Amino acid sequence: MKNDNLKDRNPKTRKSQSHSKEPIRKTKKNYNNTFIWAALAVVFIITFFIYFKTSGFGFVWDDNYYITYNNDLNALTWENIKLFFAKFYIGNYQPITILTYAIEQKISKGSFMLFHVFNIFVHLINTYLVFLLIKKISPKSAVVALITAAFFAVHPMHVESVAWVSGTKDLLYTCFLLLGLIFYTNYLKSNNIKYLIYTGVFFILSCLSKSAAVILPLVMLIFDFYYNRRYSYKMFLEKIPFFAISIIFGIVAVFSQRAVIMDKAPVVSFIGRISTVSFSLISYLYKTVIPIGQSALYPFPNEIEGTLPLIYYFCILLVSLLVFFVWFSRRWGKNVISGFLFFIVTIILVLQFVPVGSASMADRYTYVPYIGLFFIVGKIFEYYYVEKKKFKNILVFILISGFLIFSIISNERIKIWENDDTLFTDVISKYPDCSLAYYNRGAYYLNVNAQKIYAKNSVKREMYINYSIKDFDKAIENNPDYTDAYINRSSARNFNKDFSGAIKDLDKAIALDKNNPKAEVYVNRGIAKNELKEYSSAIKDFDNAIGIDTTYADAYTNRGCARFYLKDYEGALLDYNKVIVLNPHDANAYKNRDVVSSILGNSKK
Repeated sequence: MKNDNLKDRNPKTRKSQSHSKEPIRKTKKNYNNTFIWAALAVVFIITFFIYFKTSGFGFVWDDNYYITYNNDLNALTWENIKLFFAKFYIGNYQPITILTYAIEQKISKGSFMLFHVFNIFVHLINTYLVFLLIKKISPKSAVVALITAAFFAVHPMHVESVAWVSGTKDLLYTCFLLLGLIFYTNYLKSNNIKYLIYTGVFFILSCLSKSAAVILPLVMLIFDFYYNRRYSYKMFLEKIPFFAISIIFGIVAVFSQRAVIMDKAPVVSFIGRISTVSFSLISYLYKTVIPIGQSALYPFPNEIEGTLPLIYYFCILLVSLLVFFVWFSRRWGKNVISGFLFFIVTIILVLQFVPVGSASMADRYTYVPYIGLFFIVGKIFEYYYVEKKKFKNILVFILISGFLIFSIISNERIKIWENDDTLFTDVISKYPDCSLAYYNRGAYYLNVNAQKIYAKNSVKREMYINYSIKDFDKAIENNPDYTDAYINRSSARNFNKDFSGAIKDLDKAIALDKNNPKAEVYVNRGIAKNELKEYSSAIKDFDNAIGIDTTYADAYTNRGCARFYLKDYEGALLDYNKVIVLNPHDANAYKNRDVVSSILGNSKK
């Protein structure tokens, strides 16, 4: 016994014992790493199975305008690729996203599946990048990175960005943004300028995917703050190129929004605007924990005699209290304040301080900002579980329960994105006065159900035409100045052979849009007048359409028909010749020209 005690006091013996314990610590570390990677693999598997059902979905909402109706995607040539970098698409400058669509279009050959699978794939990559980024900035415990990545992967508010093909721009810009931030953390740790250059390269790629990436320089400043970097001339000097890139792409974004006619935002008072912004901010925070009442559209509330619902004004107070709490949290370190600043900086551009469009908020806007909030959750868990070793079982139960609940909600929410019917019926159930939802569902009933799915089933075809008219009626009832609703209702009425009703709708559309007349509207009204044999009046409409767009082949075709019925065969011949010049592959134009030429030939005999 004595000898054993002496041995214990021998430095060599203690050193030997220390060496003998090293494998045990290494094994424990390996066990922890194995657990983290296994848990991350489970997150990936669950996320994949949640979203894989979207592979059987089609295009919804803006998808058709980005892809189906986008003639620039018909050929993947250098000329078309140049167009991607030179044009705006639906009010956005996003050349890399459009290029991605073009590649997918070429590979898929009309199938929707590849577009959805690609979104799932990029979302999984982003989940892994979130894990890597948080692991770099919080290396003490990988559990923080795991929690942040897990909630990022399955949170219901992220369904819109993944399930919607138009959300590809959110996924791509996030991917490049995260890569840029990962390299920036490498720069902060090593001071190696090459990492700063890599950050700049990925920043540009992110901006080329979606202009929302312009906030990166501000996020870099937050990282400087978190890393206790001393403010210096050098620190601000190195940010100048990044702010320059932000300004350039910001200006481009402003011009891209002006390039299209956006849905008009309601005119509200200054206090109404602040109240709406506060309500949106609180709603985003609330839905982080309780993601209920989700919608593809969140319309602005209508001010009643200059006032909004009381909850909107109350949210101003809540935001003030929240700001005070975050400021007070600096006493506990930089985790809460840094995570919240990340959230604010990445969401501030879409808080509608300057109103754009008719929606006050959108689920997809949370795709990047929620990373900051999930980071805070992870750090709170780390503090109590790893450092204080308190409430361990309760915390684990809450986190696992939260992950599973979010997974279940996301799994159900995805079903809403199957088609425009399911999507906008869901919006209408939550916002019965939303004109845009009725309009979009009505357009789906008319253009897809009536003209494609049930084109050969006369009963269902007529049923969906009438459904579309009811939806357009409701859209116009809620918004009497809804020009596109009148235009689409006129098309539905044409299918029902209600040509007089169609003309009334087009009269209203022309009156509403007199400062920006559309050739299509005049052509449609002219066609309806042709059906009523009002040929002279119809010709005036076709003349107006040609005055707006001299290359509109349908205007010449229908004017030729009107002239034919008025026995102006020479005029009809000129119109059919023009159609053939504009569209050499129009077989009907050749047939019509042959008929007119034959009549003119016989008359000269």
